[in-house]
Amino acid sequence: MTLSSFPSPIARLLAAHAETRRHLDALADAGADAWPGAAAWFEGPARTAYEILETRLFPALIESMAGSDAVCLKGLTGGLARDRADLERRWRQAVRSAAADPAAREALAAWIEDYRGWLACADEELLPMAARLLDDAALDALAPDCARLEISG
Repeated sequence: MTLSSFPSPIARLLAAHAETRRHLDALADAGADAWPGAAAWFEGPARTAYEILETRLFPALIESMAGSDAVCLKGLTGGLARDRADLERRWRQAVRSAAADPAAREALAAWIEDYRGWLACADEELLPMAARLLDDAALDALAPDCARLEISG
């Protein structure tokens, strides 16, 4: 898909998350056979997507809110950032080794399930909220970062 295939940066992030799910499913189903493509995705575009969320989208969302709503949003974004950091740590410490070590499949399965949960929270709660709350200027500011996401379609 080209950049113009995505009507908004939020749609582009959702498409990146859909591609991440596809790679998670491939790892769950095919295991080591899916490893090279999945590893390249998780260490490339998937990492870029969550960096965009944490460094650009989360601050823009919090800035768009006021009062107690901002406190709730900080809790949601902070939780997603902590969970993502845990996923990244587990990826580096245990999951990457699952490609060469069949005994590590249990760690891989748990990581896949947790990553799916992270994506569900981001896609079902955070990104729809961002689409509603961010004004055109904030979305326009986010667009160049999201354009870096290379998503095949």
